[in-house]
Amino acid sequence: MAGINVTPLAFESLGVRSMCTLVQTKDITVLLDAGVALGPRFRLMPHPREFRARDEARKRIEEAADKATVVTISHYHHDHHTPNFADPVWLGSSQESFERIYKGKIVLAKDSRRKINTAQRRRGWMFRQATEKLAEKFETADEKSFGFGRTKLRFPSPVPHGEGESELGWVLPCIVEKAREKVLFAPDVQGPVVEETVELILREKPRLLVMGGPPTYLQGYRISDEFFRTAIRNMEKILNSVPNVVIDHHLLRDEGWNKFLDPVRKCAEKAGHNLLTASELLHQTPEPLECKRQSLYENEKPSKEFLEWAKLPDEKRSDKPPPLTT
Repeated sequence: MAGINVTPLAFESLGVRSMCTLVQTKDITVLLDAGVALGPRFRLMPHPREFRARDEARKRIEEAADKATVVTISHYHHDHHTPNFADPVWLGSSQESFERIYKGKIVLAKDSRRKINTAQRRRGWMFRQATEKLAEKFETADEKSFGFGRTKLRFPSPVPHGEGESELGWVLPCIVEKAREKVLFAPDVQGPVVEETVELILREKPRLLVMGGPPTYLQGYRISDEFFRTAIRNMEKILNSVPNVVIDHHLLRDEGWNKFLDPVRKCAEKAGHNLLTASELLHQTPEPLECKRQSLYENEKPSKEFLEWAKLPDEKRSDKPPPLTT
């Protein structure tokens, strides 16, 4: 895009749980949702390849933070921000990583006092207490606009994290615009399945939309089939209107993600528009790892030391990083 450069740093299509993205204009460099995580799956600890992908992603995020003036937070799940405590197992986080990402930055974050669930309210309050001590400025961004030269960052009202009455709460989209170019970052909208989110996207008419797809890996477990039918309809509607759409995140935790997108892809092709994963925006083949965890354990058997570590009780494993062989 002329005037706005968008670089995905960490996504499921790059092997980790995240939607971290670097956005640059001549006026400002913005780091969106600077977090990365791994998650439990198939009753197996993440495979060594997943841990290496996480460590590589965290390194990319920290290096990007060195360039950034602004760091944003859409919500307080740990794959969307970096906390100030050490977690060598799931997050690869540390006090040093936290400081490198947020120290001296303008931090524009979702309000932790409204449109938020209980767990994130507490987590957001704790994050703000720690971040205000080292950031240049910490400001809640809900329904606010910020100007940096000829570049504007806009944050509409928070939208649901999935369904309207979801226990997962709300997320804060971010719009970056310069001249006639516009990027809309809509993490964890899970489809979207809520009409107000679809209306926001269609109203804004971005040149590029980066959004989280539906969590099909939970189909039949927590979420109804109608949820996913609604997500497909809404994605088709969006691809009819928006010329470039990245769909990633929760959807790529399911090995069937590519097939699930078939009708949406056909709709995009008919409209002459582009449907991509984050890795494809970088001209890379998607490499989702979590959905392949079982086959990774079978085909790339971890070392004896790693398997012994993986069997440790949570409390013994919590402060001990996994033994990874190169």
